[in-house]
This record gives sequence, C-alpha cells and structure tokens, in this order.
Amino acid sequence: MSPKFRGNGNDYLDDEDAGMGRSPARRKKKVPEARSLGLSSQEANAIVAEVFPNQCRVILDSNQSSLLCSYRRAGVVSKVKAEGEIRERSPVAVGDRVLVKSTGSSTGVIEGVCVRRNCLSRPAPGRDGVKIHHVIAANVDFVLVVASVQEPEFSSGVVDRFLIAAEAEGIAPLLCITKLDLLGQGDSPAKGTPWSVYPQLGYGLFEVSPKEAVGLESLLKVIQDKTVVFCGHSGVGKTSLLRRLLGSDIGRVGQVNEQTGKGRHTTTGAVLLGGPGISKWIDTPGIRAFGLAKIAPHELSQNFPEFRNLACPQVGCLHVEELGCLAQSFTRYSAYRRILESILAGDY
Repeated sequence: MSPKFRGNGNDYLDDEDAGMGRSPARRKKKVPEARSLGLSSQEANAIVAEVFPNQCRVILDSNQSSLLCSYRRAGVVSKVKAEGEIRERSPVAVGDRVLVKSTGSSTGVIEGVCVRRNCLSRPAPGRDGVKIHHVIAANVDFVLVVASVQEPEFSSGVVDRFLIAAEAEGIAPLLCITKLDLLGQGDSPAKGTPWSVYPQLGYGLFEVSPKEAVGLESLLKVIQDKTVVFCGHSGVGKTSLLRRLLGSDIGRVGQVNEQTGKGRHTTTGAVLLGGPGISKWIDTPGIRAFGLAKIAPHELSQNFPEFRNLACPQVGCLHVEELGCLAQSFTRYSAYRRILESILAGDY
C-alpha cells in the first residue's frame, strides 16, 4: 500500500511531460530516479532559500543577493534502473548548497547540488508505483518542533513523529511550547503537562510566549548562528515565534478555525530566512499529519531514546508481544505502538 499523504495545497509534483502534447500511449515509462553523487561543499556558491515548480530562489554566498534559478532534473539527478528506488518530489530543497551560474542580474541556472549532511522529509503522493519523498529542509543543525499549550491543543502524536524523523537523520531535535499566555493563573508550565516527559528523555525544551516576549532569550542562545527548521502542527505559532525572534514581519499570521480547532495555513512553502549573526532559520507550512518517510519497522525503536539500551531477551525484538520485553513500562510505549502499526500497515 502506498503511503497516505495529508499535506496542503503546496504539495505539487514536477511533471516533466506536462504541455508536451504527447499521447499517454506513446509516453515512455518513467524509471525511478536517485540523486547523483553530487558536488562537494567547496564547489557551492549559493544556498536554496525557496523552491517552486521547476524554479528556486537562491542566496549567493558572495553578496547575499537573491537569484531566481531554473533547473533541469536531469542536470542534478541521475536515472537508475533499480527496484525500490525513492524519487524526491523536487531535485532541490530549501537548505541545499548549490552551484549556480548567473544568466542575468536577477536570474540564474542550477548547475549542481552538493551532497547533503542530512534532511527532514516526509512521504508525498506517488505515481506508477514509485515512492516519492518531499524533502522539507536540508543541511540543518536543529529541528525545532513547535507545539502550543492551547489553540490548538498540544498534540504528542505530531511531536513524536517529528522527533523520530530528526533522530533518524542524526539531527538534534528541540521542542518549543508556545502560547504560555493561554495557561490559567497559577498553572505550572512544565509540571503535569503532556510535554513534561520530553526533558526526562534528554530533549531540549523551551516554553515561550511570543505575544508577551517570555522565554525567548534561552531559546535564542541555543539556535543563534545555527541552521534551524521550524516545524509543527498548523496554528501553533511558528511564524509568530519567528517574527519575535527576528524582530521583523514575515509571512502572515493566521487564526485558529473556531469550528475545527485546527490552524489555518499561513506559510505556503518552506522558506529560508536570515537571522542574527550567521543564523539560517527555515519557516515551514503547518501540517495536520506527518508521515515517516524512511524508517523500517525494526528501526523505529532506535529513534526512541528510552528504548536504545533496552536489554530484550529476543534478538530483533519489535517490542510488541514478545516474551520478557520490558518496553511496556515506558511512558511513550502507546505512541510507539501506534506508529509501529502505521508503518507495518504501509500508512506511515
């Protein structure tokens, strides 16, 4: 079963044959594609700041100016005839280091993409049995998972999936709880809350109120001069948080739908922003569900810190019903079981 995808309207697919006037019967069957070996980081002269169908905006290293660049998929990926290969929705992603050739004062062309250190990705709609991944951001130092106290309520399911995706790529994950101003008087921000378990597992936790400028300094100390992707549920306040941290307006700030309790999308695609010093902060669209793109069932437990040193009596224990498995005592065991079952079902 192909993975279900629950994204927003920005989830386009590049269609190389669109508008070519070819008959479907005569169209050659596409083979899966894989990234080429790529350039070294020393060969790059720009970074991808925004991605559009068949184009992207880059920021030049030399003078920090922007160019709108075109690219040909064949120029930055190599075609391979192999079963089970995974195609990326776009051959470039925000955060990619690229080699750009200028073709005008504000235009250019991508001539190559560097090998990535890491990337944050999710499944995307596939065609003809080909698995497709949407790379949200590449070459990042931190994944900052933003969740809110209320409006919308804290969702551990979405948080856990982002944390797992970051762990799987070797990216340091952080958790930021926003809208502290919505807590009632006398409520303790951390004790007895759904997010109080995460610091105990070693995750960095920041509790902030962008509206009242509370708790921002401690977060800023950690993410300054770093490349950070801000991600999370729709309506949790990622853009409001970034506006406070940057001290300038970016994007649009939306309201939470009163009928559904869900946030309205205010960012339509990932975008690389500036920041203090050499900070590179990436704002992303809010999501309602997040699929895990690259994790096999037997790999899932290794992305839960509490499972890593578990001495199970059975080799290859999936921590389900195996005799003598101790995983059921863990606080996040039910979350582990839900995610494992979704992966086994092909629903991701």
